[in-house]
Amino acid sequence: MGIHQKIVGLFLAASTLVFSQEKLIYFEPSLLRASATIAPTRFYNHETTVAFINGFMEYVVEPKISVRGEANFMAPNGQLLFTNSPEKFPRNFASIYAGFGYHLGKKNWKIDLHAEPGIALAEMAQDPYVVVPSRFQWSACPSYMLKAGSSFYFSKYCHFFAEINFSNGWVRKTTLSSVSLAQYGVSAGLGFHLITQKHDE
Repeated sequence: MGIHQKIVGLFLAASTLVFSQEKLIYFEPSLLRASATIAPTRFYNHETTVAFINGFMEYVVEPKISVRGEANFMAPNGQLLFTNSPEKFPRNFASIYAGFGYHLGKKNWKIDLHAEPGIALAEMAQDPYVVVPSRFQWSACPSYMLKAGSSFYFSKYCHFFAEINFSNGWVRKTTLSSVSLAQYGVSAGLGFHLITQKHDE
């Protein structure tokens, strides 16, 4: 995770340098923001790293409160990044979450905290503990995601963001066994936003 920590560190340093130069405030209620990016993700119990395609949409309802929905899809051939135990790992994976966000900070630089329940879909071997699985099947399970990050709104329509997250869920394989989908990952990039309502000065 060394490279991920460097990305987050550079983002926070850049935000600090330009913070004093802010004039207009772009983060306010009725702001709608969204983005999509590649999110390296580590399946904790599987010791496997993959690339997810992560997309989110968020709406600010109050100065510190927002509602947010997001989705994750395993990138094609995502397992090629590094797979330690392919017989125990999902062949395909997707998840959808929706929840609330809390935003700290002043003006256009925010620290973001999110809690989002959701559902995870995984295509896994019928018996994840055999070397050559006989067949795969799709399973759905309740899941949740906890996320923290930082966002800097540097223009009327664009912002930079960097986030780290942890999520978990249990796929039921048989009446006697389940497989944990615990994972943590990072995402960063350019986001887009729009003020959907005009406010009185």
